[in-house]
Amino acid sequence: MKKSIILLLLTFVSLTSTAVSSYNEKDVMRLKAHMLRLISTAEREKFYEVSNELKDVCQQLGDERTFYTAWGNQADYESTRQNYAKADEIADQIAHFAAEQNSHWGNYVALHTRAATALQKQDYMAAEEAYKRAVDFRHKYFPNESAGDDLQELMKIANHRKDQKAGLMYARKILAEPNVAPIHKGRALFRLSQFAFNKNNVQQYDSIYNVLMQLKESDGIAAIEPVVEVNYEILHGNYQRALQLCQDLSPDKKAERMAVIYHLMGNNDKAYEMMAKFKKINDSIVLVSHGNVVASCYVQMNNERMKLEQKLLEDENSQLKHWLVYILCIAVVLLLALVIWQHHARIKRLEKEKVQLEQEKKRAEKAFDMKNEFITNITNELRAPLNPIEGFSDILANSDYELQSEEREQLRGLIKDSSKHITKLIDELAEMSLYESKKSLPMNYTLSPNHLSRHMVDTMRPRCKEGVRMFFESDLPDDYAVQTNYEGIETLLRHLLENAIQYTDKGVITLAITEYEDSVRTSVTDTGRGIPPERREHVFETFRELGDNQKLQGLGLSICQSIVKLLGGRIWLDETYTDGTRFIFDLPKL
Repeated sequence: MKKSIILLLLTFVSLTSTAVSSYNEKDVMRLKAHMLRLISTAEREKFYEVSNELKDVCQQLGDERTFYTAWGNQADYESTRQNYAKADEIADQIAHFAAEQNSHWGNYVALHTRAATALQKQDYMAAEEAYKRAVDFRHKYFPNESAGDDLQELMKIANHRKDQKAGLMYARKILAEPNVAPIHKGRALFRLSQFAFNKNNVQQYDSIYNVLMQLKESDGIAAIEPVVEVNYEILHGNYQRALQLCQDLSPDKKAERMAVIYHLMGNNDKAYEMMAKFKKINDSIVLVSHGNVVASCYVQMNNERMKLEQKLLEDENSQLKHWLVYILCIAVVLLLALVIWQHHARIKRLEKEKVQLEQEKKRAEKAFDMKNEFITNITNELRAPLNPIEGFSDILANSDYELQSEEREQLRGLIKDSSKHITKLIDELAEMSLYESKKSLPMNYTLSPNHLSRHMVDTMRPRCKEGVRMFFESDLPDDYAVQTNYEGIETLLRHLLENAIQYTDKGVITLAITEYEDSVRTSVTDTGRGIPPERREHVFETFRELGDNQKLQGLGLSICQSIVKLLGGRIWLDETYTDGTRFIFDLPKL
């Protein structure tokens, strides 16, 4: 069973690898569609970035045609913006590179690009000669392919020259091309339909009209110009229907067609009005100008882009179907594997649960021992100051003892110190309970670390032992502010400074602040007795012996650790410092 599962998984990986290997081809189409979308925009850098990326991918895949076509589109981009010198320079580069690579397609693209640039310049004679060379070149080296795109441009140039004979010739040549594209076939038929309409040849016009309708339905392209529909209704005497369809025409064609319709209807006054309107509009239009040449170029490229995007969508749908099959196969394999795994997992789960129960039992026992140890430590800490209070109180209350005023004052001071110790311990128990019960502290206060730390140093300095000095140092400006919890930070600093004061008999205590990466780093350094290396790992635990019968007095460091965790930071003992003790904590800047 395991071998079968592995075999199926390897088959799936192989199929997946095949799908992934074809991704580059789809990526070519996606890049090409993106390039054609950008060619009509002013985003020059983005256009060149995408077109150059497309060229690189095509070179890797050996896609010669798309490579040179993308390069030629760069020349088209420049010529449509009247950068003709740059466009010619790119055409020369294409021709030179194609000659080096012995690429017929590259040479054809260079010819086609030069012709397109000449047309953009409105140098129609040079454009016509260049397109003729491109057609001859394509017929010679690519005999089974259509030169319809070049012939279509020649047909446009003939129409511009009002050379009806040449226009019809090129239209018929387009229809005679092998594998002619539907868009080119549609444009040629449109030109022939205009000739048939002008000759009032209803039979020929209907024949062309029917082919155009079939072309529109079969290829889904806008092969029929609105004027074709209008002319069809005119030839068949449906003048009212023709007038309605005229609303979809451009202003010049609308006026011209309506003049014809009104004339045929016998309304010569209206016909004359429409013809005058047509002449006025027509006089203001340059039939083949730079603008409409650019528009024609963009329309062709937009059509190509739409085809690419449609093919991408079809490929994605096809790939989705394949993936669904793969997923179903994997689902079956996984289902079989799941049955085996569940059977095997039941035993594993029971064994794991047994181990977990034993671990939980040990943790419970450890927690119970820790609780007992904590209670014992608290009891001892409370008993230590209570014993002298009880004993000294008995002495003060016993009339048999005659105490000097100095002795009485000394006993009173000892009782007061023990009471303070008990009060401090109770306060710390309350603080520890408070902070350990919380999951987080609200960051509801904006404060200056310098101001608060300076205030804490000034407050705690009088509590230092004689000969001990306390300083504050900071690399931060006084106006530096952070969002944090004021009470938590104040409690944290107070306990660290109290700890330093308690164990420093001489020397210096320093509270320092600096900025470290994304945190504010604070350290409390003293020149006190320090902590033995073997006891340092327990420094944040409660009531641990430190050596030489010393114990941590109270819960201050445990409280500090709880506060720092709630504030999202960390605290540690700097073991590299050997002249006393240094505690450091980092808190995030908010």
